[in-house]
Amino acid sequence: MRLAILNSNLVQISSTTKKGSEIFDYILITNLAKVAKKHNITITAFASGNSRLPVKIESVNYYSSGEDKQITNQGHTIFELALISKAFSQQEKFDLYHVNYGNGEVIFPFARFVKKPILVTMHGSLDEIYSQKYFALFKDLKNIFFVSISNSQRKAMPNLNYVETIYHGIDTKKNFQFNPVGDSYLLWTGRAIPEKGLDIVLQVIRKTKKKAKIFPILKEEYFQWLREVIIKRRNIINQAVSIYTDFDIHRYDLVSQYQHSKLFLSPILFEEPFGLTLIESMACGTPVVAYARGSVPEIIRDGVTGFIVNPSDDDIRGDWIIKKTGIEGLCEAVERLYAMPENQYREMRLNCRSHVEQNFTVEKMISEYEKVYQKVLERYKK
Repeated sequence: MRLAILNSNLVQISSTTKKGSEIFDYILITNLAKVAKKHNITITAFASGNSRLPVKIESVNYYSSGEDKQITNQGHTIFELALISKAFSQQEKFDLYHVNYGNGEVIFPFARFVKKPILVTMHGSLDEIYSQKYFALFKDLKNIFFVSISNSQRKAMPNLNYVETIYHGIDTKKNFQFNPVGDSYLLWTGRAIPEKGLDIVLQVIRKTKKKAKIFPILKEEYFQWLREVIIKRRNIINQAVSIYTDFDIHRYDLVSQYQHSKLFLSPILFEEPFGLTLIESMACGTPVVAYARGSVPEIIRDGVTGFIVNPSDDDIRGDWIIKKTGIEGLCEAVERLYAMPENQYREMRLNCRSHVEQNFTVEKMISEYEKVYQKVLERYKK
């Protein structure tokens, strides 16, 4: 099988990548490369010119250096389209295209000129009104197939040509190792944007008075929000509770923080299609307390690997163990974890590790993608 994997041209794909989609790209490509020869797969990655991958890289010799802000903000789509054009202009060299760019929208207008199957892994949330109108323009294309990264992601667009749901996987053997004990502090990490719930996390810390560590990944367009809302609130809370903060820590450097925290708090405020931090935390043995939004009910086992909380009395997603909702529900879940007898808490940490080993390993993810590649090729022939 001659496989072309299309990625964004904006972000370097390497072991130091911080953006979620490109973290997935790196995990997929590097681990697929390990089994490629055995399964007779040749891989070409279309990606930014400074990417570091163990496969052939095709680029348009442009990438964001961090200094090209005007180009990045105003005209980078042109370079994305150039890379896509380069990939599709070589279609005689490939049997299958695997697209990892948003939800695939940018490639749809090209697809009718491509005589090969195109598999799209959907990486984002779907805006129902926009998506239904835009995707409908291309509903007759027979060569586009979709992989969802959670079942909840499909709700906005249930009638697409889905092949499978494949959950993200991580390296539980080398990178995310288990600690059966944990420690006494509450942990949060993620992009420093309102939707990730950092402001909610700080309110829970204030109410429960638990020691905490927070590790925001900075987004330039949200610096003002971070300064005005988060830092002000954190400074007030710090007068009564210890909060350690550090910025832009690499995900592998966070492993020891996962391993030694009491719990990971994830009060997301949007329908997140998949949360890598949730499985990274559980792989290290740390239970998760999270709002029941997006993929959370598919990733967390309520009462077994943490607690799921309904976002509000007007937004009930399930009959969870914690009956309170919103911030009060999060606080109750936090207090319940801290009050657990040591033997029960250690059992929950073991449950977290086992849950990830059974459902969210990189080996399982790669195996499922290999099966999907074959399935798409067979379906397209028909």
